[in-house]
Amino acid sequence: MLSILIPVYNFNIVSLVNELHRQAVKADVPFEIIVLDDRSSELLRDQNKDVSKLPGVRFIELDKNIGRASIRNRLTELALYPCFLFMDCDAEIPDEQYIKRYLPYVNKQIVVCGGRIYREEQPEEPEYMLRWLYGIRREQTVAVIRNKAPYRSFMTNNFMISRDIMQQVRFDESITQYGHEDTLFGLELKKKCIPIIHVQNPLIHIGLEIASEFIRKSGEGIDNLLTLIDTGKIGRNDFSDIRLLRAYDLLRKNKQVKVYRFFYNFITQAVMRNLLGSNPSMMAFDLYKLSVLTQLIKKRQSVDSLFQ
Repeated sequence: MLSILIPVYNFNIVSLVNELHRQAVKADVPFEIIVLDDRSSELLRDQNKDVSKLPGVRFIELDKNIGRASIRNRLTELALYPCFLFMDCDAEIPDEQYIKRYLPYVNKQIVVCGGRIYREEQPEEPEYMLRWLYGIRREQTVAVIRNKAPYRSFMTNNFMISRDIMQQVRFDESITQYGHEDTLFGLELKKKCIPIIHVQNPLIHIGLEIASEFIRKSGEGIDNLLTLIDTGKIGRNDFSDIRLLRAYDLLRKNKQVKVYRFFYNFITQAVMRNLLGSNPSMMAFDLYKLSVLTQLIKKRQSVDSLFQ
């Protein structure tokens, strides 16, 4: 009935799988758990393969790293059951009802998103503050709010989908860099008029990156976003669903893009000090991302022309 699918890369998933297995057994439904390792370190592969001792759990190692989109498609090919529950490996289950809350939606032709939350206690190490605050203020959203813009709120960390829908909308395997595979997947669901509902059944995101890494990956994600636009996978009509593109469009309409680039040059060092410090500002992070976007679009005339 239910295939629980977990792509893993360099993260210990033993506790997560043990808890999922316990809850699935208690729910008394046919299930399997597939952990597909995307060429993690040998140490973590050795730790994680112990989960295969649990009945109904498969731990499979790939020969090479294939990336966040391809590995999810591969998991669907390995799955036995017609209903898939995808989750990220750097997650923790917050309560005893996680599996049970999803069961009413099994085998329905809709996509169900459970959401994401973060631990209430702020990190002791200041280098993790940016990622934690971003999660708390931008990603930790209750279901009633997410349902107001269901496709825009789609995230890959915790969702249920049928095999039939996955055969219509697969993850784009051309995406090899970090970022926006969830954006593209959500837009494809919207274009095909496949319903998404958001429920309050979150996973706790525990895999926080240090600020410098999160900043780097965010820049990489913006570059990836523009590649998707450049190749026509995200069109002009989709821009309103992407917050960063809406901000750029507003600058352009008011003829302030060059002014913004000039202004940001004066505050670059202050912004970076803030983001790497113990009390980072989300406004500073937005300014940074918008600056990256304006600089990258300047180099991509093909993308810039779409805003005309």
